Amino acid sequence: MKRIIILSVGTATPKVIKAISEAFEINQELLFKILYNAPAVFLDNAEEALAEKASTILTELGLEVLIQSTDEEVPLPTESLDLSVHINDPVKLSTVNKQLSEFLGCNESESLQLLLNEPSVVLGGVSMATAESLQKRIDAEVIASNPKMDLYTIEFTAESESDRLKLINLIANQEITIPKGETKWVRNLTYEQMNQFLTRHRSKHEVKIYNQSYARFRILLENFDLTNTSQTEFLVNEIGMPVEVLAEIHTNLPVLLDESVNYGILQEKLAWYKQAGLTCSEEQIPFGKYVISVSNITDSGKAREILSKFYKDVNLDKLTDVWKAPMPLGGTVSRLLEKQLETIGCEIEYEY
Repeated sequence: MKRIIILSVGTATPKVIKAISEAFEINQELLFKILYNAPAVFLDNAEEALAEKASTILTELGLEVLIQSTDEEVPLPTESLDLSVHINDPVKLSTVNKQLSEFLGCNESESLQLLLNEPSVVLGGVSMATAESLQKRIDAEVIASNPKMDLYTIEFTAESESDRLKLINLIANQEITIPKGETKWVRNLTYEQMNQFLTRHRSKHEVKIYNQSYARFRILLENFDLTNTSQTEFLVNEIGMPVEVLAEIHTNLPVLLDESVNYGILQEKLAWYKQAGLTCSEEQIPFGKYVISVSNITDSGKAREILSKFYKDVNLDKLTDVWKAPMPLGGTVSRLLEKQLETIGCEIEYEY
C-alpha cells in the first residue's frame, strides 16, 4: 500500500486548492491546513494505481508530492511559523502586491493592506515549506518567525522619562539586562518575558513591541584603517567602494553600508565586518509612519508632480528650499516616494 505526502504547496493557487478539495471530497479548510503545513499526509493506505493517479493530478496542479510505502516513516510535522514580507525595492510594490494576492487567494486591496501594515505579517501558523514556496513566487524578502521561540524588543514611547522608567521597572527583575541609563528600549526579551510584562502592564499604551525577527536595521561604517591593505581591499572587493574615493569616505565617516537588513542578516554582517577589521554600528529602523522633508529641489515642477500623487494641495515653487510633508506616510510608501524624488536629484530626510 502507498502513501502520498504533500511536500509543498509549490505553485498551486487557492483556486486550484478549492478544485482539489472538490475532486477528492476533502473539507476545504482541512485541505488548506494540510497544504500550508506541509510536509503532511494527503492520502494513506492507497492502492498503488490510485496513488500514482492522484500524484499525477496533484503534480499537474502545481503541488510538490512524494509517494512512499506505508511502512516508511511519515515526515515529522514542522514548527508553526508566521510569515512577514519586506519589499526591498519599493518600486516593486504593485508587482509584489499582485503576486501576494494570487498566493493568498484574496483581492489586491486586501493584500495591499497586509503589505502596508508593517511589519507586514501575511500568514500565520504555516510551515517552512510554505515560506519557501512564497519566497519563490514573490519579488520580496520573506521572513519566517516562530513567535514562541523569537526574541522581542519593547520601545517605551511616553514623553516623560519618569513614566518610561516606571514601565521599565515592571521587567527589571526578570533576569533581563538593561544598559545603565537606558530609558527607551529593552531588548532580547523571550516570549514568556514579553507576556509577563503585558500581564503586569495590562495595556499597550506608551509601548511598542517588536518581534526581532521582523525588525529592520541600517549598518553604518564608523571607522576603518586607510593604511590597512586588507581592510581597504575588503571595502573595494566585497562592498564595492571605488578605490579612488576611499580617502574621501574616510574623511566623511560614518557612512551607510547597508540600508535595511533583518535581524538575522544583521548579526551575520556585523560578524563579517568585524572579522574584516571594520568598526560598524547598527540603527534600528522604527516601524510606523514618517514625515519627510525634501531638499535640493532643482526641478520644482517635477517634484510637485511626484508629491501630488501622495499629498493634496502641494505648495512648492522655484523659491522653495525645503518642502516638509503635511502628514506622515507609512514606511513602504515613504520609501517609494523617496525613490521617485531621488530620480530627479532631491534629498530626503525622515522624522520618525
